[in-house]
Amino acid sequence: MLAPKNFIIILFTTILVSVIIILNPFSKDDDFSHFTFDAVYLEDQNSIKITFLDTTNKSSFAVLEILGMDETYHNEFDIYNSEFSKLIPFEKIPKYGWKTVPVTLEINYENSIVKMKTEVYEQNESPSQVIFSPSD
Repeated sequence: MLAPKNFIIILFTTILVSVIIILNPFSKDDDFSHFTFDAVYLEDQNSIKITFLDTTNKSSFAVLEILGMDETYHNEFDIYNSEFSKLIPFEKIPKYGWKTVPVTLEINYENSIVKMKTEVYEQNESPSQVIFSPSD
């Protein structure tokens, strides 16, 4: 049987380790602030303008997809100067709005892949949030 003093030490240590794990998980803190990724609907051109910029100039290849449509848009291409802009024509606005049209981008960045996801937004709205995830 454990002595009360040892029990309190073990309990305190367990709680302390749990708090540290919850507040600071074992994942690397990636900084994606040098990336810009945007998808805006241009009503006058009936198109979506996709833009990407990497200020570190370490991006070399992209896989771009626009989901939630009758047919998924998929394009793979080399990136020059770590940036690109694509104008993708659309026949009609989605039935349930642009929030149902996610845009995903996978970038070859140095020796890894960075994945990004955003939503299309209209010109008079605020840009959609970009969700980043590093390669596993």
